[in-house]
Amino acid sequence: MVRTLVDVAVARPLVESLPMIDAALHDRVVLPEMLRDEAAGRGERGQDKAAVAIGMGSALSGSPAESVCRVRFRQLGVPDPVQQHAFRRPGERTAVVDFWFPGHGVVVEVDGRGKYEDPTMLGGRTTADAHWQEKQREDFVRSFPDVRAVVRLTWADLMDPERVRTKLRRAGIPC
Repeated sequence: MVRTLVDVAVARPLVESLPMIDAALHDRVVLPEMLRDEAAGRGERGQDKAAVAIGMGSALSGSPAESVCRVRFRQLGVPDPVQQHAFRRPGERTAVVDFWFPGHGVVVEVDGRGKYEDPTMLGGRTTADAHWQEKQREDFVRSFPDVRAVVRLTWADLMDPERVRTKLRRAGIPC
């Protein structure tokens, strides 16, 4: 597994390799040092490219879309966000967001249709229930004084870096 991940990091674009690395780190199948050791044993060929993917690897990424989003952030020169930031108040619920830019007061959420349509992700809820719960969750996040904006990115956005740039700039995030 470690060798395969490094092979992919050397041979494929970051937008393809990072989701695989993130998933392996998230599932605790590999550790970052295992990837670094394997890459170091390769010599010069592809080591810089692999080092970028391995260095960006994060066990906090909750989906391939979040990993691709981080690639776009890097490509656009966006400041590093906080991943999986929890907004909480004592005695109330907690909402964990994909990305939080505290210096800009911006939350970025990566949305796919699956959470509203896939029976496995719905967990017995209806699509309408899922939409309503997400709306309530976003209202809770927006209720925090530090939150100025919530940006939602879709897979279609992630496949077009200029769409990501436009949405982030509108929210006040420098690109």
